[in-house]
Amino acid sequence: MYREAGTIEPVTRSFFDEGRRLVLRGMHLLGSRTVIALALLLAIGTGVAAARNLWSFSGTIAEGVVVRQIEELSADWREQIALPKGARDPGIQTAAARRLYRAVVTFKDGDKSFDVLAGVRGTVHIYPTGSKVDVVFPPGQPNRARLRPELPDFWTQVGLLLIATVLGAGTAHSWWTLARRRAARRRVVKAAG
Repeated sequence: MYREAGTIEPVTRSFFDEGRRLVLRGMHLLGSRTVIALALLLAIGTGVAAARNLWSFSGTIAEGVVVRQIEELSADWREQIALPKGARDPGIQTAAARRLYRAVVTFKDGDKSFDVLAGVRGTVHIYPTGSKVDVVFPPGQPNRARLRPELPDFWTQVGLLLIATVLGAGTAHSWWTLARRRAARRRVVKAAG
């Protein structure tokens, strides 16, 4: 914005200040306690989800064999089946169905055999019948086994734990700041009254 020839008045705020103002306005609209509680729940959920799979790095590894495929049908209701020209729509919703396959893997822990159902499914056999797949489970708990290729890698887990820690620390800092402000307001009101 020009005031006089050769002078410019700055009219923009920094990106950080604008973002902070929007966050504070959102907290004000929702209620700061609600926002802090939701952020804390998100931090706890993220941390628990990441920590839940940490056993996979120190778990027992067994060699499993794909013994069969389970066939499932999946319909995508967003896609409509094209009717032939001149055909009337009877009013019944139809959708194309796809065959999806999930592998069943058998592995042994000591004398006992256990089955694990693959978490991923596909239109083709992702784990062909008869192929070998590593299975990982917590020590002494083969009923919690998972297929090794389906587990998140180390750096994904570290990233999730870092996000949970930063979010939790930010939430705790916000809660502490709000608690101090409320206490200061109470002292001012008490001193005035």
